[in-house]
Amino acid sequence: MTVRSAAGASDAEESRQFPYWRRNLKALPIANVLCSVGFALSWPFLPLMLRGLGVRENLETWVGYMLLGFNLIGFAINPIWGDIADHYGRKIMVLRAMLGMGVVMMLVPLAQTPLWFAVMVMLVGFFYGYMPAGMALLVANTPPRRIGSALAFAQTGGLAGQTVGPAVGAMLAALIDQQHWLFWISGGLMLSGGTLVALFVREVKPRVAGPWRPDWVGSLRELLAVPHMGPLYLLSFLFAALWFGNLTIISIYMLQLLEEQPANAGTEAFWVGAAAMALAVTSIAAMPLWGRALDRFGPTRILLFATAAAAITHAPLLVLQTPLQLVLARLAFGLTSAAMLPAIIQLLRIHAPAGTDARAIAYASSFQCIGMGLAPFCAGLIGPVLGLRAYFALFTALTLGGLMLWLRRAGNK
Repeated sequence: MTVRSAAGASDAEESRQFPYWRRNLKALPIANVLCSVGFALSWPFLPLMLRGLGVRENLETWVGYMLLGFNLIGFAINPIWGDIADHYGRKIMVLRAMLGMGVVMMLVPLAQTPLWFAVMVMLVGFFYGYMPAGMALLVANTPPRRIGSALAFAQTGGLAGQTVGPAVGAMLAALIDQQHWLFWISGGLMLSGGTLVALFVREVKPRVAGPWRPDWVGSLRELLAVPHMGPLYLLSFLFAALWFGNLTIISIYMLQLLEEQPANAGTEAFWVGAAAMALAVTSIAAMPLWGRALDRFGPTRILLFATAAAAITHAPLLVLQTPLQLVLARLAFGLTSAAMLPAIIQLLRIHAPAGTDARAIAYASSFQCIGMGLAPFCAGLIGPVLGLRAYFALFTALTLGGLMLWLRRAGNK
C-alpha cells in the first residue's frame, strides 16, 4: 500500500510539474514521421531535378556544393534558433522548422534555373532542425525519469520516416511524370506535421530575465566552459558522421565490393538497398529498448556502450570482403549504436547551465551538420588515394578517441 501511495504521489507531482508531457509524446512522434517521410521522399531526387534543369556535366559537383551549403547554413543558424527557444519557448522553434521547411519545399519546384534551385535547397537548411527542436521541447517538458524513453520514442518516429520516405518517393516517382510533384508532396507532409504540433503540442514556457541578444561565439564559449560539453559535442559530430555522413559512402563501398564478383544493375540495387535497410530497420526495432535502458541505467553508461559499439562495428569495414558481411556490419551498427543520440541529448540537458538546454542541443545539431558534410568530403579526399578502408580506419580511430575523452570526463564527475 505504501509503495502504491508513493507511486501515486510521484505521478501526481509529475502531472503538476509537467502537465503536457503525455500529449506531447503522442503528437510529436507522429509529426516527426510526417516531416521525415516528407523530407526523405524528395531529397534523393535532387540530382534528377538538377539534370532536368539542364545540368548535364559535373552533376556531382553541383550536388556536393549544394549540400555543403545546406549543412553550413544549418551549422551557423541552429545555435541562434536554440537561443531564441531558451528565451521565447521551444514550440515556436518546432513550428519554425516544420512549417518553414514545408513552405520552402513547396517553392523549390518553381525554380527555373539550376542556380535558383540550389539557392532554394540551401534555404531549406535555414529552417532545418525539426528533430533537435522537438527533442529540446521534450526534455524541457518531460519528467526527468521518463526523458530517455520519450527521446527514444520521438527519434523512432524520425527514423521510421527516414526508412519509409525513399521507398514512398521511388513509388511516387514511378507513378508521376514530373519529379517536382515530389517536392509539393514533401511540403504538404511537413506542413501537416507543423499543423499537428500547432494544434496538440503544449509547453511550459521558460522564464528568462532580460531581452534576447544573439551571441553565437559567446554562447558557445559559455557552454564549452562546462567540462562535459566539449566531449559531448565531439560525440555529436562523430555520431552524425558515422550515421548520416556515411550513408552514401557505404553505398559506394558496396559497389566496390560488388566489382570483385559478377553483378548486374539489379544486383547492385539489391545490395545497396539491403545495407541501407539493415541500418534503418534494426535501429527502429532497437530504439524502444534503448529508451527503457536509458531510464533504467542512465545516459552516461548507455553512451559509453553505444560509442564503443560504434567503433567496434566499424572495425570490420577495414577487412570485410563480401556484400553480405557489409550488410551484417550495418545491422550490428544500427542495433547497438542507435542509443548514442538520445543519450547525448539527455546528457546535454543534464550538464547545460540552467535555462540553456535548448541552446546546448542546438549547438549539438550544428556539430552534427558539420559531421554530415565533412564525412563525405573526407571520403572524397582519402578514397581515391588510399581507398575507403583508410577512411573508415580514420573515423574508427576518431570514435575511439572520442570514447576515451568521454571516459575521462565521465570519471571526473
